[in-house]
Amino acid sequence: MELSAQKMTGDSAPPAARVKRRAEPVSGRLLANVILLLIGAYFVIPVLWLAVGAVDKHAGWQIQLPTLTLDNFVDALSHGNAQALWNSVIVSTIAAIVSTGAGTLAAYSFSRHRIPWKGPILLGILFLSGVPITILIVPVYKMFARYDMLSMVPTAVLLGVTSLPFAIYLIKNTIDAIPQDLEEAACMEQAGTFRILRSIIVPLAMPGIASAAIFSFVNAWGNFLIPIVLIADQSSQPAPIAIYSFIGSATIRYGQIAAFSIVYSMPVIALYFVMSRYFKGGFSLSGAVRG
Repeated sequence: MELSAQKMTGDSAPPAARVKRRAEPVSGRLLANVILLLIGAYFVIPVLWLAVGAVDKHAGWQIQLPTLTLDNFVDALSHGNAQALWNSVIVSTIAAIVSTGAGTLAAYSFSRHRIPWKGPILLGILFLSGVPITILIVPVYKMFARYDMLSMVPTAVLLGVTSLPFAIYLIKNTIDAIPQDLEEAACMEQAGTFRILRSIIVPLAMPGIASAAIFSFVNAWGNFLIPIVLIADQSSQPAPIAIYSFIGSATIRYGQIAAFSIVYSMPVIALYFVMSRYFKGGFSLSGAVRG
């Protein structure tokens, strides 16, 4: 009887109260959707401006109906800017090779060998991954100038070294997941350390190596301060400095900036798609070790 009375009391609630209870979840979802739309617009609108401004003859800082033209791309890739893109490819590729190559060797040593003070050293490496190289730019410039290294290749190597702590930490965690039984089996076949690295460790650790390569490439690709300080030859300057050249003392060439930015982003996107095949499901070791 008491349960029936409670049920009757709930059913006999005023219609306005029932409508209010239903409206509260709806209003909450509406507010969440509005916030998500605003966040999405924050990221989509600049990309939309980039796409429209690149083909607009009279591009400005606002999004407007474009007067279609491809002259922005022609102008953006002239006056040595195409060479600047190629310089960026060279610098970023060298940086990625240095970072992943040295990082793989160091990560394998930390993962497989007993090294004194390994824990504090790894913590130090993790700390160094968060230290920006810009705070050391003055002494680094003095060292480069003293040894006549103000050129593209030494700068690329330095950019690779700046990504090295993160690469070591990332690749080491990947190698830790590889069973040592595989290496022991290879040792029984008289395989040396470098053969084990080449035949077993590197193929199985490719997800981590690919991630480190992308990080190192992007870190060098978007760096502005280090190349402009450490590369003396103007013809060897990379693309970030070329983008700055579109901004004059009185005018800003928005169309050329948009067109060059689109071309500038293509190598990074292409690198991601090339490396993405190593990320699908990580690596599988099922069946590699048999009892």
